[in-house]
Amino acid sequence: MLLPGTCSDWQTNYGKVIPVLSEQYHLVCVNYDGFDGSGTIFSDMITVTEKIERYILENHAGRVDGAIGSSLGSSFVGQLVQREVIHIDHAIFGSPDLDQSGKIAAKLQSLLVVPLLTSFTGSEKKKNKTRKRLKNLFLMDDATAHMFMECFAKFSPQSI
Repeated sequence: MLLPGTCSDWQTNYGKVIPVLSEQYHLVCVNYDGFDGSGTIFSDMITVTEKIERYILENHAGRVDGAIGSSLGSSFVGQLVQREVIHIDHAIFGSPDLDQSGKIAAKLQSLLVVPLLTSFTGSEKKKNKTRKRLKNLFLMDDATAHMFMECFAKFSPQSI
């Protein structure tokens, strides 16, 4: 099971490795409300965890061989292991967000982060400037820079 990070979807986080992994594994790729381009808003960790658990119970007899989470996805892997509603043979945490903030700290953090993550989704001039920075600073090609920017254009700022 592949669980993406904050402000991301499985296509962006895992799209490049899925073809190789799918040669040997049956994959379950998770998207979260609020970060999937559907226009919904991320509710809370427990509601989304319960939704994932229901899916695994109904479609995979309550068991997965492995779950890897990136960022926010690691927090979900931690929730799934801790709650013991489903069984995961191998839980892998990638750059976890397991240090969940309280309501006040989270609100302050989001007031800083949301404008940063949404600043380049507006005008074409801002998009071009961001694309150029991504290419220069992170050595991204045009396609990767475009995919990265599109990912952030999909999520609802309220979800953060």
